[in-house]
Amino acid sequence: MQEQQSPPSTNTQAAPVSTPKATKPVKNLYEPYVTPAWFWVSLRTVARFVFFLFLNIKLKGRQNVPKTGPYIIASNHLSWADIPLVPAYLSSQVIYLAKEELYQGKMGWVVRFLGAIPVKRGEADRQLLRASDDLLKRGKILVIFPEGHRSKNHQMIAGNAGVGMIGLRAGVPVIPVAVCGSEHALKKFRPPVTITYGEPIILRPAGTKITKDDITTSTDLIMHHIAEMLPPAYRGFYNTVPTQE
Repeated sequence: MQEQQSPPSTNTQAAPVSTPKATKPVKNLYEPYVTPAWFWVSLRTVARFVFFLFLNIKLKGRQNVPKTGPYIIASNHLSWADIPLVPAYLSSQVIYLAKEELYQGKMGWVVRFLGAIPVKRGEADRQLLRASDDLLKRGKILVIFPEGHRSKNHQMIAGNAGVGMIGLRAGVPVIPVAVCGSEHALKKFRPPVTITYGEPIILRPAGTKITKDDITTSTDLIMHHIAEMLPPAYRGFYNTVPTQE
C-alpha cells in the first residue's frame, strides 16, 4: 500500500514590509517667503528709528522711486548696513537677491524669512532668471547689489552681468542707488550716510533678441549711473570710464 505524502507546509512567515520614512518636502528657495505685512512695517519702523539714533541719514532723489512695483533697485555695496538701509525708506516690501552661501549657515532661516531668493555666484543661474521674471510680472520689487559682495576698500568694483540680464528681460524700471558713508556704521557715532536714488532706467536690447553685448552695455550703464551719484573717492572701477548713453 503506497504511503500518501502530505502536501508541503505553506505556513511560511511573511517578510515584514518596511514603510518608507516620511521625508520633508523640499523648499523652493526661488519662491520667497511672504513676510507678513505687519511684521515688515514694524521691522522697517524699528530700523528707521535705530538709523536715526546711530546714523546721520541724508536722502536724495526719493521722488525718482515709483510708488509701487514692479521695479529693480540696484545699489553699490559698502557695508552690511546697506542691506537694511537701502529699502528702509521705500514704501513697499522688497525681495532681496542674496548669495546662496547665506542659506547654508545657522542664520539661513533669517534670510529666508526676510523674503530673499538665492543667487549662485559665478555661473549662469537660469532658475534665478525665471524666478526674477515671475516676481516682477507679479509687481514685486527686487533689490540687487550688482557687485556681488561688499567692497573691501569701499570703492566700486565691476558689476556682475545678472542685473543687466534681469533688467533687459523684464523691461521694468531699474533705479540706481548710491550709498556712501555706510562703511562707518557702528564704528563712529552718527556718521553722515547719504542714500541717493537715481532716475529710473529702462533697458532695451539693440535688436530683437538680447545679446551678450546688450547685457554688458546695460550692466555698465547701471553701474555708471551709480558711480556718477557718488563722490569720486568711491567710484573705483568706474572712476575713469565714460558714461554710456
